[in-house]
Amino acid sequence: MARALELREGARVVCPKCGREGGVAVDAFRAKGKEYKYWVVRHGTKRCILKRFEEPRKAQPPALSLPQEREEKRAEEARPVETFPRELQRRAWYIVKISSSVGALKENPSAENLQRLKNTAAQVEERLGVAVGELLEAAERFLESKSDVAKMRLNEAATLVACRILSSLPVEEKREKGREVAAPLVAATASLEQRVSALEGKLDSFAASVKELSSLKEGLNALAEKLNVEQLAEEIAKRIPLTAIPRSKVKGLRKMILEILSDGRERKSIEVQRELEKRFGASVSESSVAGRLSELAREGLVVKEKKGKEWYWRARSG
Repeated sequence: MARALELREGARVVCPKCGREGGVAVDAFRAKGKEYKYWVVRHGTKRCILKRFEEPRKAQPPALSLPQEREEKRAEEARPVETFPRELQRRAWYIVKISSSVGALKENPSAENLQRLKNTAAQVEERLGVAVGELLEAAERFLESKSDVAKMRLNEAATLVACRILSSLPVEEKREKGREVAAPLVAATASLEQRVSALEGKLDSFAASVKELSSLKEGLNALAEKLNVEQLAEEIAKRIPLTAIPRSKVKGLRKMILEILSDGRERKSIEVQRELEKRFGASVSESSVAGRLSELAREGLVVKEKKGKEWYWRARSG
């Protein structure tokens, strides 16, 4: 009977369920975090649900002709592809991940979404060494009160964590690499200056040569003032990709795992977890250890092998 009705918002109809006159409308209902829409007949403050509302299908764009398709393909291929250092991409991914968890909690404040945020925050703290205590405290307060002030505090805490993630980039390792490149250049400049000074002493009798050498010496002095090791290190650090940093200088959980596997023996992830706690006093979950082992395997630093139902890990030889 409902199909014979004029299902148009605002239309006045006789309700097929209760027999009373009312207005047709589309109402939204939420269940388990999802939204559903139904056709209803409103009778003042009450309503009768008729059937599920289906969104009208969008018109498909007209098909492109073959020359247009070729032009679109050429434009797509000509579009420049942006590339960023791997470590920067890794930290940006964690920012997106923790922001999604915060957004889910704000949209649907529940204990389950709070636990998901805690799990993500634990990964950020373990893998990047970033403090997340303020964020978790703000999230718990928001779940308790659900007020606008609590939501604002939660946004501020999430922004602070994102800033900490970006500021934790290993800039010091890049500076050290810059110092390694800059130091020989500065030493060579100082040696050249000494040789010019010695040559100037031998050619005092030649006025023209001395004048020319004096001009050269002034230029070298000006260059020596500009060639400061720390300044060069800072400039070169901006141009050195993160992949140029030796992996032996990467600190944290990765370094401890590689040191444990350096003896060449095969171990399960639970065994690596126990040795981390025994040798370094690091309390890390087995899932975090397994995730870091998989990351090292993708980078080619460790090898994994399945025996039966268990995975074993060892350092790559050579």
